[in-house]
Amino acid sequence: MKTLAQPLDTFIDEQIKKGAVSSVVEAEQMLVSALSERVLDRKISRAQEQVKNGQYYEANDDFVNDLLFEAGNRITTAN
Repeated sequence: MKTLAQPLDTFIDEQIKKGAVSSVVEAEQMLVSALSERVLDRKISRAQEQVKNGQYYEANDDFVNDLLFEAGNRITTAN
């Protein structure tokens, strides 16, 4: 992790010097946002591939009810 921190610190310093961001916190938020977007893009691509291959569930009433039931179970189990 330490080897990654130095390039990130350099990147953040460069972004501040260029005026792209005004603070370290703003630069870190920009990085987190960019990483979150990349993760979401990968998930969307994976889902599109699954749909193309016929690997999906129809979001009908039964599916939604089962999903909500399972979510409720997970919440109560976690507490």
